[in-house]
Amino acid sequence: MNYIGVSDLKKSREMWAMLSREKELVLTRDGKPGALIVEITPEGLEDAVAAVRRALFSEAVSSARGRGAKNPPAAGEIDREIRASRRRG
Repeated sequence: MNYIGVSDLKKSREMWAMLSREKELVLTRDGKPGALIVEITPEGLEDAVAAVRRALFSEAVSSARGRGAKNPPAAGEIDREIRASRRRG
């Protein structure tokens, strides 16, 4: 996976050529990953967005499960949260 800095976005022709070769790039800020740039086709835009959203949701669920396994909720805490959520809305 290739990394490019935010400043490299000014070199759009080079960035597009690299994206065409690599199919995905990691955009960094101050040397830290911040975004993923993925090559898509106009026809595949909706499917690509849906796939990214599914992947992000799956990552969030896995993370929440990991936190729950490390620090399980106290007895009744889940039921209280469900009742409170139902009252809110």
